[in-house]
Amino acid sequence: MWPVKRFPVGWIVPVLCCSLSFPTQAQDPSCTLVLSGNVFDEHDRTPLSYAEVFLPGSGKGGITDEHGNYRVTGICPGTHVVRVTHLGCEPVERRITMDRDMVANFKLEHHHEELRELEVIRKRPDENVGLAQGELDKNAMEKAAGRDLATVIATLPGVNMLTSGPTIGKPVIHGHSGNRVLILNQGVRQEDQQWGNDHAPNLDPFSSDRVTVVKGAASVQYGADAIGGVIITEPVELPRTAGVGGELRSVGMWNGRGGGVHGMLQGGVRSVPGLGWRVQGSGRRLGDSEAPGHVLSNTGLREAGASVAVGLHRHWGGGSVYYSLFAREMGVLRAAHIGNLTDLQNAISSGVPWYQAPFGYDILPPRQTVMHHLLKTEGRYRLSERDMLVLTYAYQTDDRQEYDNRRAGRNERPALDLFLLTHTADAVVNHWLGPHVHGKVGVSGIYQANYNMPGTGIRPLIPNYAKQSGGVFVLEHFPVNEGLELEAGARLEGTGLRVGRFNLANEYIVSEHDFLNHALSVGGTWSPRDSLALRLNISSAFRPPHVSELYSEGLHHGAAAIERGDPRLTSERSLKAAFDIDAYAFHDRLHTQVTLYHDRVAGYIYLRPAGFELTIRGAFPVFDHVATDVVLNGMDLSLEYRLVQDLAWRTRGSIVRGRDITQGEWLFQMPADRMENALLWRRPTLGTWRGVEAAITSTMVARQSRVPPGLDFMDAPEAYHLLGLSLSAAKAVGRNELRMGVQGNNLLNTSYRDYLDRFRYFADARGLDLSVWLRYGFGAHR
Repeated sequence: MWPVKRFPVGWIVPVLCCSLSFPTQAQDPSCTLVLSGNVFDEHDRTPLSYAEVFLPGSGKGGITDEHGNYRVTGICPGTHVVRVTHLGCEPVERRITMDRDMVANFKLEHHHEELRELEVIRKRPDENVGLAQGELDKNAMEKAAGRDLATVIATLPGVNMLTSGPTIGKPVIHGHSGNRVLILNQGVRQEDQQWGNDHAPNLDPFSSDRVTVVKGAASVQYGADAIGGVIITEPVELPRTAGVGGELRSVGMWNGRGGGVHGMLQGGVRSVPGLGWRVQGSGRRLGDSEAPGHVLSNTGLREAGASVAVGLHRHWGGGSVYYSLFAREMGVLRAAHIGNLTDLQNAISSGVPWYQAPFGYDILPPRQTVMHHLLKTEGRYRLSERDMLVLTYAYQTDDRQEYDNRRAGRNERPALDLFLLTHTADAVVNHWLGPHVHGKVGVSGIYQANYNMPGTGIRPLIPNYAKQSGGVFVLEHFPVNEGLELEAGARLEGTGLRVGRFNLANEYIVSEHDFLNHALSVGGTWSPRDSLALRLNISSAFRPPHVSELYSEGLHHGAAAIERGDPRLTSERSLKAAFDIDAYAFHDRLHTQVTLYHDRVAGYIYLRPAGFELTIRGAFPVFDHVATDVVLNGMDLSLEYRLVQDLAWRTRGSIVRGRDITQGEWLFQMPADRMENALLWRRPTLGTWRGVEAAITSTMVARQSRVPPGLDFMDAPEAYHLLGLSLSAAKAVGRNELRMGVQGNNLLNTSYRDYLDRFRYFADARGLDLSVWLRYGFGAHR
């Protein structure tokens, strides 16, 4: 139908051996504070581009962008002198005291001799105004070394994880998962067969040191699939000055008896100011996971990733090129594949896996292999001192095979063999229309083709298809004053889908679907004082049905289930209102964040249990893609109180209530109520160690009692409690830095099953899990 030639690329196992040492000052691991803000002319309040904001005492600094915004990271707690300079302006110096992230706006006036005042205000939102956001910084990412993306961000309130056994996880935001959660990898939409509940995101967590989760409908800016929210793995800024540096990381994990390594090297080019580069590689290997009392057979994992980036930053603009490769092979729990209906029902009711084997590293059928390529190019051109044109193009391929236990020695022939090709292009103009209006307008386009590679000998689960999508959007910000900013935006997007398949009479037919959708958003952030921020956002969002939801037909091996589509499905339409409070009290000893939301989705598509079916490959549960109208209400809570100087108490929790208003019943597969309490101890220094941190966590997950009666194959699992522990510290090694830590989960080796685990029918979740990690940073730009 649409012929394609697969790339003959094999596994890449990155090995980075470095023995370099450069004379540079070691970075205190407690120095993670961020100073950001805006520099503008006092006379007409226009932004000042390319102003330099510098902290002489620490050597940290930054340059303002076209909107006058700057960001300085890696600042230590304490008192600092901030020096601001700009061509034609008298330099400004002010002393500030920082014990948390701070925003400082500077007013300068050309050719004026008098120093101007520094105003310290709250963080200024630049986009997604009114939407609640969660962020994991470099420190949090280091502590989560060796974990996949879903596990890492599931620590944030309002974020859960949909799993298929111990090694496959997908993020869930406010009850939404799969195609309703958009992932941006290096600023590009991640396209990697994300329709499957057993398809974990194919990206390397080591490739980013900061992850932002936007918890709300964000289709205006990001397009389709952003109904639940957006996960942004932010690109690490390339060096702009000369020097070479990097880092080496390693992690060892008890459960699975394996670990991972990572290496990164980066630098700038002295002869070409503003030119920077970076190379990075990582690998991870785990054997079978273990639940309390037994091995979860055939759940091993092998991963390898590598990336290279080069970029130029100049006054007139710049450009960058980024390439990454990510490869993964993982086993699928052997106990999830059953031979007949009687054994299937016995396996579900027995409470223990029917298949158990000794621990091993072999990955046998059923198993999955994936290889994902991403090539991104970006160009920036300054149209004026305030306006910037940004052009982005990305090319992605995703090569996926799923293997099953097959007769006659055909285990090495894939039962599902898919090749996904995606081109994306965006053109965005960031514009400044005055001190009270600025924003962006843009157009975007996607071409995507999916191919079933010949040779499986099995009718494809989903057919070949080609998809074209184009959209235009506008997003404007209206800073009313220093305490109030409003945002409004709109998007129009059309999608065309062409599907080629064989019907039951073995006749080849082509079906076409066209979808036209729009999204609107209004939001506001009001900060009546520095210690309080109130956010409100009302947004509509959309998602055309995926081909898998329209035409799935057969056994989905990785999910160990038969899935059936419905070609009559139409686009999902969401209207969501979210209110967020972010407050400090008691002299900043108490920090509270509360998010409330109400989300109504028309045409909500989900997999609904529909009994069991016996096939020539075994007995499997059956799920149908169905559409209904639903309402989701919920709350996220985060509270941290500093008991004494070095000791704090933190509480995080989330609840979701999903209701099928068409059927008049609770919505299937919604997260159970969750609450985490933690005792946190932090010391800037302890002897020769710095940035010493320790935490004891207690996570309680309630039994999900709000389920459709008689629908699921088994009752929802009981409530459970997990105990965790983490320790980390750093010290100088010459002029470099060594940071290390210990992470422990499920310390009591509790037997439990999670309601959002698709394999909870067959086995318990992972038991005691300990990991030890090391990070060695060296040279410049580390």
